[in-house]
Amino acid sequence: MEDVITDVPPPSRFSPDDLDNFAAPPAQPTPIFVVSPNPSPPAPRLLVVFISPTSLALLASPPPLLASLLLPDLPLLPHAPMRVYLHPSGALLAAAHGAFPAHRARAAAKALVSRLQPEEVLVLDAVRSGTYRGRLAADEPVEGKLETRAARARGGVGAAKAVQALVPPGSVVDGLGAAVLAECEIRGKAASMVVTWPADSRPAEFGVMRRVAAELGVDTGKAAARVSGRPDLDSLYT
Repeated sequence: MEDVITDVPPPSRFSPDDLDNFAAPPAQPTPIFVVSPNPSPPAPRLLVVFISPTSLALLASPPPLLASLLLPDLPLLPHAPMRVYLHPSGALLAAAHGAFPAHRARAAAKALVSRLQPEEVLVLDAVRSGTYRGRLAADEPVEGKLETRAARARGGVGAAKAVQALVPPGSVVDGLGAAVLAECEIRGKAASMVVTWPADSRPAEFGVMRRVAAELGVDTGKAAARVSGRPDLDSLYT
């Protein structure tokens, strides 16, 4: 009779790769928040997160740098650090020039909101063709918003207050912008996310971009060329 305690067990029916599926994933490195040596401002009232190419065009000449958010497990290219700038008005402007992979967006959003502790958050993102399940005209500007319950209770956040439409039906909103909105909902913060279509349109085509540009003192006409990357194209729109 076999001794079930001392005998060598039969080989597993699972391959090593299959067994890895049951193991806990390795812990991801904590995002690093590098703050400038200048004195930190008090808790800001407003944090604006620029994600879409249209919104990033408004920050060609950004104010002084306050901090940088790095994900140590990702290469700097194409995952450039997020830069946080301090506007003279006291608002914080976070520019996401690099790509944030989906599995790290939540960690980046949590680090951003928990470290800066803003009272209100405005996210400027875009509807991308790969994440849209409906039909939109290729050249028809569209803007819509999503909000946390706290933002709806106070009528919206900043420049998003005048945006009446919701995100176009069929849109799949994900990535860093959605992660920031979810983090604000968890923390009970007022946050509005405005998405625009097409993703690389001129800022002047959207009311929310014009209002943000006015608050920052940016000329939307000059920002149009920065979206296309060709200054000579700006004359076509003037």
